This record gives sequence, structure tokens and C-alpha cells, in this order.
Amino acid sequence: MKIAYLILAHDQEAQLDALTDALLTPESDDIAIIHTDRRSALWQRLRTRTAPPNPRIHILPNPVTVRWGHHSIVTATERLIATALQEGCDFAHLLSGADWPIVPRATVVEALGKAAKPPCLIEAAPDPALEERMQTHRLDARWLRLDPAKDRMAYTATWELRRLSGWLDRVCPSRPRPWGAWRKGSQWWTLPLDALTLLGAELPRLRRSGRLSGTVCADEHVIQTLIAAHFPERLAPARRFIDWEAGHSSPRTLTRASIPALAASGAWFARKFDARVDPFFLEPGAFDPIHAVARASD
Repeated sequence: MKIAYLILAHDQEAQLDALTDALLTPESDDIAIIHTDRRSALWQRLRTRTAPPNPRIHILPNPVTVRWGHHSIVTATERLIATALQEGCDFAHLLSGADWPIVPRATVVEALGKAAKPPCLIEAAPDPALEERMQTHRLDARWLRLDPAKDRMAYTATWELRRLSGWLDRVCPSRPRPWGAWRKGSQWWTLPLDALTLLGAELPRLRRSGRLSGTVCADEHVIQTLIAAHFPERLAPARRFIDWEAGHSSPRTLTRASIPALAASGAWFARKFDARVDPFFLEPGAFDPIHAVARASD
């Protein structure tokens, strides 16, 4: 089984290199495809490397500028998928550069191979309360994280744009739902080749249509809805561990103290890790307790 690791990264070059080393085991022909935020210092460093440290690592030469909550992240994911289809794979995992594998590759491959049909491991739940993210017009979608203390005038202007957005919603017809009601889920997933092929065809058409303009957090709705619409009988839990803190838009950074929760989760990957906070995950055998739990559950 050939796996493509699709990685969205924006900082920490050394940790990114360690991640690809951990993923690309010598006994496999897996590949890693990396998209780096075009505005980041990481992109400037990676683009000037004389050669990738491993020929199985592909750094996208045409990254986009990614803004939080903006549909630019869907475009970045689209480019990762296109390269995975070009290079060939059986499954793909979408990861963050702050993710880490917490079970051996063999555990993942065995689980994926057991299913009668290749599963789509993705969160894709109906959530009418959050459909407004995709159905309303947000003219301020490019500036969702302005700091009012640092960008006072721009922040004030975005509130005026939000007022205009409300007026636009009142005078414009309802926005289309090309695959039915929008589903909601984490953007991180594991998908087989036929699902990737579908996304490779549909995402460029959707982007060119302009339908994603003015949406908020499209990365938590578009792919989830597409997969749920076309492969409803093959949906499965995403096998990701993310520790969300109430009221925050970013998950907690995991530390050595997180290992019991990770072991109990049954997840294959977790986020987020930060070597500057706690580099425990870089130590050999750091996840042995989780490996033991995985073996016992087989």
C-alpha cells in the first residue's frame, strides 16, 4: 500500500523534517507532499534548498497565501491532492506540520486493508447551525483574525464590511448547495484513491465557479460534504486526536502528560505538537504505551 502524506505547514523547519523522517519509513514507498504558506519564512527557506533531503518528499512549487478561516486553505489542499494523484497513491492522510503519527504505520495499513471497501475516514456530520458559514456572504473573509489592538482602523473597516454583508444577504437569492446541506467536520482526514480522484475533479470546478468567495471556514465543510454525498456508506471516524479548549479556535499543545489520553483515543495521528514547548514526541519510544494499546486491541 502506497500512502501519500499531504502536509500543510507554515513554520518550524526542523520539526517538519523530523515529521517526514518519521512518516517515510525505509520499508515503504510512501511519499510526502508539502504545501507551505506563501507568506511564511518557512516557504522562503524550503524554496532555496538545493535538493530535498529525501527524493520521496515533494515541496509544492506554487503555494498559496493561506489566511485563517479563508477558502485559500481549500485551494492549498486542492493542490496537494492534485500532486498526490499525479504521483500515485492508494490512500492519503491530510496532516498539519504540527501533527505526529502516534501508532506504527503497520497498524494503519492493517486497519485500512481489513475493510471490504476502502473507507473514507473523515468527520462529516450534519450541522444546520453552522451552515451560515457557507450560505452567507462575508465580505471580510480575508481579514478574520485582525487584532483590534494592532490594526484598529482595519478592524473597524471589517465591521463595516460585515454590515454590508448582511445587506447583501437580504437582497441576494440563497446561495446554492451543490451537494445538499453542508456537512461539518475537522479538516484532517484519510481518504482512498477513488475519493481523491473525485476531489481532484470537483474542487477545481468549485474554485473556478467563485462559490467559495465570502465563505468562512470552508475547509471544515467542502470536502466533508463532497465525501458524504458520494460515499455515504463508507464514512468512518477520522482517527485523529485533537484536544480542543473551550472558547478557543486553536487546540491545546500536547505534552508528555497527554500520553494516557492519546493511548485511550484509538487515534492514528494527533495534533498539535511543538518541540519548543515539549519535545517528548521526538524521543525514541515516546509512544510505546500507545503502541501497546493498539496491539492489544487488534
